[in-house]
Amino acid sequence: MNTEDLVAQVHDLLTRVPRPPDEAAAGGADDAEIADLARRLALTLPPPLVAWLRVCRGDVIGPGGVFGARADRRPIDMDHRRSYHPGFIDRGWLPVAGDGCGNTYVLITHGPLDGRVAFIETTTDPDRIDYLVASDLWHFLRFLLARETGERGWPFHAAFVQSIDPHLTDPTGLLPWRT
Repeated sequence: MNTEDLVAQVHDLLTRVPRPPDEAAAGGADDAEIADLARRLALTLPPPLVAWLRVCRGDVIGPGGVFGARADRRPIDMDHRRSYHPGFIDRGWLPVAGDGCGNTYVLITHGPLDGRVAFIETTTDPDRIDYLVASDLWHFLRFLLARETGERGWPFHAAFVQSIDPHLTDPTGLLPWRT
């Protein structure tokens, strides 16, 4: 699946994902909000993250929210969420969503796993990747939002995951079906 199709799927899923009553969609971040987030994080934001933030600046959707440029709403602000785990900074991990149980999905911004999204069981060990969940941010968002609309199989069923995200590979053995 090409990136344009994947982005279109994510846009469609955003319109269908359940949200709390009386909670309007957050909408995308503007240039000032993105620049403020980059300043607060003290880094250049990866282009896929910037593209996502222009669609959704952070919202209370998914099992534990999707994080973003939300200085106005700290529980879903990426910088605020990163402050919970100082080790994330050194590792180049940006929190992009929660699992609803206090654990975090992170976008890896450097090193051999650059660009992939991983699950960190922060309640057990916030400094260790438990497993990879997507080869990139757009695949992760597609999986996360589709699961919220009833799709099953992600992240633990290899054939299902790789049929949608064939680039999810890892020579270090961090795939969820290998744990």
